[in-house]
Amino acid sequence: MFDFEQHFIVRWKKNHNLIHQNGTIKKTHLVARSYKGLSSKLVGDKERKKMKRITIAFAPVRHLEYLENQLFMVIVSDKNNPNPPIYILTSLEINTVKDAWEICFSYIHRWNIEQTFRFLKSELAMESPRLWSFENRLKLMAIVALVYDFLISLIRNWSSWIQPFFRNWCHRTGNRYRRSSIPIYRLRAAVSLCLLFCLAQNSG
Repeated sequence: MFDFEQHFIVRWKKNHNLIHQNGTIKKTHLVARSYKGLSSKLVGDKERKKMKRITIAFAPVRHLEYLENQLFMVIVSDKNNPNPPIYILTSLEINTVKDAWEICFSYIHRWNIEQTFRFLKSELAMESPRLWSFENRLKLMAIVALVYDFLISLIRNWSSWIQPFFRNWCHRTGNRYRRSSIPIYRLRAAVSLCLLFCLAQNSG
């Protein structure tokens, strides 16, 4: 179930059994009740487009099938949310609240990583590179990484310039497109059309 040769961070279900540090076997949510929030932070909720305050706690636990391995559980709670807390199980050692926050944000940002891979494959032609040599694949990855970094830097450093650029080179209607929090797909298309236009003008 777990690969202890490499560290892991996974979301854990509340009704699964874990071994409490006092040696008793309890459901995850019952183990979590023994630990109060140690720190809180204001974080952004991208889906709901608002800020929310979450609290965090951590606990040393063990799994019934891997008794020799020390695990840690991070408990992330939002008091204003009626849903249960998020339980994150990891093999990484947690000694301080700072360590717990690092685990929390590593898990929260997992979807951003998945979105990056999706963009690289769908927009930057990394789905099937058709290169036999590993060295050539590394070169292609380096080029794609540079292009991706260039697009991200435009969004970060030239945000006021992005919307006028979109209107000229990748116009879209509707609030869904205008209010997109990550307009990188439109930006790639706009840059591509702009470059094609400039090349056509120069060649003419």
